[in-house]
Amino acid sequence: MKTSFVPRVVCGIFVLLMSAGASLRAEDGPSRPSRTAPVEHPGQSKHQHKRVLRYEFGQGPRSYWIFEPADPKPKRAPVVVFLHGWFSVNPAIYGAWIDHLVRSGNVVVFPRYQNDVGTLPRDFLPNALFAIRDALTVLETSDKHVRPNLKHFALIGHSAGGNLAAQITAVSADPHAGLPQIRAAMLFMPGEVLPLREPKLSLIPASTLMIVAVGEDDLLVGDLRGRQIFAQATAVPRSHKRYVVFRSDRHGFPPLIAEHTAPTSANHRLDTGEGILRSFQLSLGDVNALDWAGFWRIADATLDAAFAGRNLDEAITDEEQFTHLGYWSDGRKVTPPLMSDNLDSIPRVVLSNGIRIIPWEWPIKITESSAPAAAEADPVK
Repeated sequence: MKTSFVPRVVCGIFVLLMSAGASLRAEDGPSRPSRTAPVEHPGQSKHQHKRVLRYEFGQGPRSYWIFEPADPKPKRAPVVVFLHGWFSVNPAIYGAWIDHLVRSGNVVVFPRYQNDVGTLPRDFLPNALFAIRDALTVLETSDKHVRPNLKHFALIGHSAGGNLAAQITAVSADPHAGLPQIRAAMLFMPGEVLPLREPKLSLIPASTLMIVAVGEDDLLVGDLRGRQIFAQATAVPRSHKRYVVFRSDRHGFPPLIAEHTAPTSANHRLDTGEGILRSFQLSLGDVNALDWAGFWRIADATLDAAFAGRNLDEAITDEEQFTHLGYWSDGRKVTPPLMSDNLDSIPRVVLSNGIRIIPWEWPIKITESSAPAAAEADPVK
């Protein structure tokens, strides 16, 4: 049974992605209305650097890439670790987002925590931890690289990488873990390939700003793992975390679909030629308002707050503006995501067609702490 699980899931994922891609392309015909989504990228005003430099280190599942801002090259910069989804080892799959982060002044570390189907899920965490520690050593000791500002250190993860981001943040609570304090952890469509009991997510430090985001049309992982992570991070006070449900909007062309691959954002300039589903994954990575006005903007605002020593209550003074995705060309507002610090106020993601590739009902009880008195974050100097 165990030997057949991974190949079966891999095959199922491929079939699901193929069918999802086909359904999206079916909506792109001439019968679609002429309404178009906003195309202006407001985040471009934050771009302080003209170039992105890429460096690769190591081999196999403990290798990683470092992306650094250039023109001008900063002496020191915040570090954002970007954790890819299952089989999305090619940074080009998230390349537009990485480009945005780096040209906005951050160093991005991209761990390649899996080699192929043979990399076991239990090895994802140790592989990623090795890569992160090694990358920080490179940045701190080599004059060739931008020095890391370890007081400004954060994680962004998608899918299996979102689950990893939660685990790494929990590990960081151990003073012997060899990790800087993680100021923010942003988890998009998190999924758990195989349930693991350790590390306990209740160890995620109270000082962490945490965003957990799911998609209403995510046929692959749904919202179970996202809700588990949010609920089990019991040390994190409500003022430091938000749960977000992105919603689809088919009002215009192209439609904005809040499905599992929505956070991908192709940039062929970062293509390494790797990945067993590389071409197909890159074909799904169109950049739209869900990206620059949704995932990227919420991540940017969370990074800004975390690095300034503010909590999310202080950062989100206008919740409607925080979740605003813009307008269609006919003036209609793009359907914004739902956001709350309380899981009970957010509806569940429910599939209408009954598809299950990765089971949604792991035998893990979801409990949420109601204690509001957890410690607030220490100000960042």
